[in-house]
Amino acid sequence: MKIHFYHLLPFCITIALAACKKDESSSPTESVTNKALYSLIGDDAKPYQQRLEVPAVKDHSMFIVHGTKEYGVTYTEEWDKNQKTQRWAAYSLTDANAVSNWKRDGWNGTTWKGYYFAGDPFQEDSVIPAAYRTRLADYSGSGFTRGHIVNSQDRLMSKNANGQTFYLSNIQPQLYDFNGGIWLNMENWVHNLGFNKTRRKVLYLAKGGTTTPTASITNPLLSKSEAGGKINIPVPRYFWMAILLLDNNEQYHAIAFWAEHKKNTASNIKDYTISIDELEARTGIDFFPNLPDDIEAEVEATRNLSDWKW
Repeated sequence: MKIHFYHLLPFCITIALAACKKDESSSPTESVTNKALYSLIGDDAKPYQQRLEVPAVKDHSMFIVHGTKEYGVTYTEEWDKNQKTQRWAAYSLTDANAVSNWKRDGWNGTTWKGYYFAGDPFQEDSVIPAAYRTRLADYSGSGFTRGHIVNSQDRLMSKNANGQTFYLSNIQPQLYDFNGGIWLNMENWVHNLGFNKTRRKVLYLAKGGTTTPTASITNPLLSKSEAGGKINIPVPRYFWMAILLLDNNEQYHAIAFWAEHKKNTASNIKDYTISIDELEARTGIDFFPNLPDDIEAEVEATRNLSDWKW
């Protein structure tokens, strides 16, 4: 059994495992006074693979859950221990967690998990065995920013939840004018959709960068020379988002974003939309496998721009 807890309190293991059984549109059932973090990996994380936003997990990958006692799951992710890279991260936005109780830029001068931070709390993900982690030194002098996959701005329900988005397992190397350009514009669109309860009942998200060759994307990673030769961890050639909306009429809609990893400050994100089926072909990932088969087939085949507000 491999569980990492911070500020451990009695009965927290039982509560953490029970969290995976909650309906995603419901309010948190955990005690609001118990704000401990939890991290699960291996067999203890496996029940969370039934969540609607979670893609199919490859054999031999590490499946990880990060969460808090107050709000449940912050995000789940699949970690490729051989490449030392995240394959994807997934989370949902609901009435219960699309709230702002912490400021994204509020870290300077704060203490968290026993450490003082003069800026954002980027840190190793200690739930991953040391031999398979990425480290802060991997980014130093590399020419790449530390790009969030789970948007830190989407996890403002608590200091603890926001802090978990700074684990390096949730970070991919991104060029500055990509991270602060087209990727940021996509993130802002998703954030505005997820934090507007009149436009969604639940928003389910899976995001990541390309890491595995497929028939259509044979070179998913930048070569060492393309990446500038100063970084020793994988750099995705493309980044993507898979979006599933359950609207207030209980209808599902889906769409995906896809962008090449290069300098790009474009604001017209509609030009970067594809269907979920096409995204699956390009990434080799099975998205939203826990949907009923008939609904999954229908929503994943379409790219209906009129379903969305731009």
